[in-house]
Amino acid sequence: MRNSAVGWLGHPLTVIAVVVLLLNDHLFKALWPGPVTGKLSDFAGLIVAPPLLNLLIRRPRVSILLTGAAFTLVKTTAVGAVLASEAWTLVWGPSRVLADPTDLIALPALYAAWWTWNRPGARAVRLARAAVLIPVTVLAVAATGAADIFRPYSAYAVDVVDGMIVVSTRGGSSMGPPATNFASSDGGNSWSSWAVPVPSLPRTSACVPDQPDRCYRIVPDRLKVEESRNGRWVTAWEISPSGQDRLTRAHATKFPEDTEAVASLGIAIQKFSGGYVVVVANGADGIALRDTAGAWRRLGWAEDGFDYSNAVSLSAQGRVEDSVPMAALLAALAAGLVTLGCGVRRFGFAAAALTLWAGVWLFYTGVNTPILFDPYAVLLAVVLVPVGGISTMVSAVRGGIRIRAWAISTATAAVAYYAVMMPFSAWSAGWLGYYSLASGLSIVLGIAVTSAGVLAVIKLNTRRPAPPLQPHADDPDQ
Repeated sequence: MRNSAVGWLGHPLTVIAVVVLLLNDHLFKALWPGPVTGKLSDFAGLIVAPPLLNLLIRRPRVSILLTGAAFTLVKTTAVGAVLASEAWTLVWGPSRVLADPTDLIALPALYAAWWTWNRPGARAVRLARAAVLIPVTVLAVAATGAADIFRPYSAYAVDVVDGMIVVSTRGGSSMGPPATNFASSDGGNSWSSWAVPVPSLPRTSACVPDQPDRCYRIVPDRLKVEESRNGRWVTAWEISPSGQDRLTRAHATKFPEDTEAVASLGIAIQKFSGGYVVVVANGADGIALRDTAGAWRRLGWAEDGFDYSNAVSLSAQGRVEDSVPMAALLAALAAGLVTLGCGVRRFGFAAAALTLWAGVWLFYTGVNTPILFDPYAVLLAVVLVPVGGISTMVSAVRGGIRIRAWAISTATAAVAYYAVMMPFSAWSAGWLGYYSLASGLSIVLGIAVTSAGVLAVIKLNTRRPAPPLQPHADDPDQ
């Protein structure tokens, strides 16, 4: 059994490394993003990868050497990063692996892999442990480094080139065609893709040809354009701050790093016989166009450029993030568990409640990924939810929790859910001006409801039972 490939995978240290990969990629990185959690997966992966590779080639030394060489190639060369990205894409969908020489600090973890090979555990324990861990280990290693690299489209600059208005864009999938430019020769009425030079820097102001005193400029971080009149700048076109906030939410992305600005970024003016047109690049929202008659309109994204009918309506219901209902559910679950815990007052209940909550959270993150679902997050959740749920119930029963406390905690959870959701519903209907205000109100209301439930349970537990009736002084049985 010293040379058992399956036994190597079932070594306790390998098991710990697999658990670290699962928790770090799906919990710790979200809670504490940074270099520590970033490198932790590299250390754990270098412990797990050699025994996994050894299942195929049955050469421990070669497995360790190949793992180290491949890791070094990927982290130090652009070619290695590209090859790794292509490999993960074939196995796990669109992925991106970045070269980062600082990750080589994890290479000493290969010694730990060698150490586990030379110090096998008990035969029966190894085989049983490995039989369960093989599929989980494959998923844990395969999911590390996978990422959706699609970026939303954004109009970031505009210019007049060869008698055409040219809007420069960026975004899209790196696996698809590169972002293109869109040109119009009829004042923005029709658009088509066109291979033209891209401006080196977006213009923030422009003047009407042959009218140097008639100029326009964008206002930074706003969907707003000003024009010069009688020596002073006045508003020519704008979207209110609350309207801009709604448009920002309408163009929100799943990952914050993929977010594109919803603001005026560039401007250009083209002269026509009947006047002039002004085109403004508005980031993820598309463009704004002033026609020769002086009317301003927003143009949204279309297959061949931009179109008026595709602009996001400011009167439509605001787009609330898809994660808000689940966040409200998690908050409600936490509110109910905290309220009930104030009645139980046991450390075991707190640990069980945290396990249950973490399992529900992992299940949600596992079924809401860019690539269908994350199987090993769901697998871990399937274990944590029943364990945490049963332990919570047992601990509460042993703590002698009252029926009224159960009722209060259940009511607290239900009210907390609607308290968290209500501000977002109000914002979506246009009753609140800003999404951040809705977020703040939901937090305040959730805390208020939870506090009310906690106080009610504490007050219930501090009530003392009525003292027994004292016998009367004339009672002959006294």
